[in-house]
Amino acid sequence: MVTRLLADGYSQRILSYTFKRPMSAQKLSKICKIPIAACYRRIHELVKAGLISVADEKIIYKGRKVKLYRCRLKSASLRFSGGKFIVNYNTLPEENLATESTLDNINLERGEGFSIPENGTKGATDPLETEKN
Repeated sequence: MVTRLLADGYSQRILSYTFKRPMSAQKLSKICKIPIAACYRRIHELVKAGLISVADEKIIYKGRKVKLYRCRLKSASLRFSGGKFIVNYNTLPEENLATESTLDNINLERGEGFSIPENGTKGATDPLETEKN
């Protein structure tokens, strides 16, 4: 799941824009030029993967709450070694997004393959299953 998200153009834009400061889904949709439904889906997937988190909730008009999301991803790399794809990524701890990161490793077992499009903006296929070490 993390590999697919890191290779996806929408996810990349969301992670980039929320890295410096928290943003709402509506604002992300507008500045990233992502349809709002796709933006909410990607945000949900990124939260589930631990790559972003809710940094704040603001109450706006008539008690309506808006969540502001912040990137937890500090760095990521993909390498191929010994017949396996290995994705390493660093995330900031949930408790304090300003402290040092923890390292999560994912090993991708050999399968049908993984490809990142040349332009890096469209989604990539990720038929390989991931395992956390």
